[in-house]
Amino acid sequence: MARRFRFRLEVLLRVRRLREREAKRKLAAQRAEIARLDQLDAATRREIAARQAELLCHQRSGRLDPLALARTRAWILHLQQTITERAALRARLLATLERLTAEFNAARRELRIIEKLRERRLAEYRRQRQRAEQVASDEMARQLHTHEQTASTAGTRE
Repeated sequence: MARRFRFRLEVLLRVRRLREREAKRKLAAQRAEIARLDQLDAATRREIAARQAELLCHQRSGRLDPLALARTRAWILHLQQTITERAALRARLLATLERLTAEFNAARRELRIIEKLRERRLAEYRRQRQRAEQVASDEMARQLHTHEQTASTAGTRE
């Protein structure tokens, strides 16, 4: 009976799979953080637009309270500064995203190298096993043929 296929670098293959999975997880988390910032910016822009529309409405109606006007403008300015700060944070996150993408691609490439090696070794193992089975089959057929010849020769002598 033939031995089962055993890949000597199986532990390394598992380690590389774990590294790739971890790099993929970090990449996804970074993308999610960038998406979250984008959603916050969109919500902040909507709030700015709503406050500006409110100011415009008050100006048109003539009910303009100078204190409320100053507060609303200060709030809008604060929201715009928040967007600017988030833009800087987003730029840093994008730089980190590029680094994480490179790390993921490297981990994926390293994993594929070992996977390809495993595939080649498995194919080689299967070819060797098939050759061994063919040799055993040929030997059995030869022995059967020799046995039949011996039996037919013995039967003609009697």
